[in-house]
Amino acid sequence: MSFAPKLSTVILISLLLASPTLRADNLIQQWKQGLSGAKLTTYSGSAISSNSTLTVINLCRNGRFTYYREGSWSVPGMAGGASNNTLMGNWDVQRYNNQIMLLYKNDNGEQGGFPIYLQNNGRVNIGGTAYAVQQGMAEC
Repeated sequence: MSFAPKLSTVILISLLLASPTLRADNLIQQWKQGLSGAKLTTYSGSAISSNSTLTVINLCRNGRFTYYREGSWSVPGMAGGASNNTLMGNWDVQRYNNQIMLLYKNDNGEQGGFPIYLQNNGRVNIGGTAYAVQQGMAEC
């Protein structure tokens, strides 16, 4: 009788030892697939101070992104204003310090990242802000 482990046992043990990395890599791939081609939108507003902000992020399938933020404010009978900002660049999802991060590098050379996770209500939280996601609706 031989005590040599069966090949299937060796493969299973190898997979179990490597599983945290495999799970993390699989999770990164799932995020990339889920966000690729997605339009992310968030809106905040206040009826009291008449402030509002709309932010739209398009994560294109080719690794490019567009970020658009529009804000307005007004004080009844006094003043008001509006502004908008558009950025473009490249995006990716990677693991950094055991956290899944949405990384960006805009066309101006600025780069950074935000932790991302899926909230219980189905929204994607990016850097503390909840976004509604429309898969396949990115305007690229």
